[in-house]
Amino acid sequence: MAVSLRFLYRRRFLLAGAGFCASVLTGCGTVLHPERCGQPAGSLDWKIVGLNALGLILFFIPGVIAFAVDFYTGAIYLPPCEMGLSSQSDQPLVVRHVPREEMSRSQIETVVSSHAGQPIALAESNFSSQPLNSIDDFWQKVHDLTDHQPVGHSSVSG
Repeated sequence: MAVSLRFLYRRRFLLAGAGFCASVLTGCGTVLHPERCGQPAGSLDWKIVGLNALGLILFFIPGVIAFAVDFYTGAIYLPPCEMGLSSQSDQPLVVRHVPREEMSRSQIETVVSSHAGQPIALAESNFSSQPLNSIDDFWQKVHDLTDHQPVGHSSVSG
C-alpha cells in the first residue's frame, strides 16, 4: 500500500511540475493566438493581459514570464484589422502589373515587398485579391471585399 501511494504522489508531482514548466515557458497570448507571434506592437488585447495578470497574481514568476513572452513575441497585441483600409489615403496608389498566369499569393508578396521595401507575408486564410480594370476601381473593390466576405476568408481571382 505504501509503495503504490508513494508512486501516486510522485506521478502527481511530475504532472504538476510539467504543467508548471509549460506555463513558465509560454505566455497566454502565445498559446491562445500563435498566429499573432511576430506582429508589430499595437493595441493591447485586454483578454490576454487579464489572463497574464491572473497568472501574475496566482504565480508571480510564471506571470512575469508570461508577460515577457507575450510582449517579446507580439502575441499580446491585437492584430491590425484592415490596416490602411479604413479610409482613402492621401498617398496616390501605385500600379504594379502582374500577369494573370503568374498571380499567386507568393507573387503578390514579392511585388508588395519590393514596393514597400520590407518583407510582407500574407496569411493563407486572411487575404483577398481581385483583378482591377482601372486603378480608380481600387477603393470600390476594397469596400466590396470587406463588406461581403466573412473574416478569415481568402480568395484569389485571376
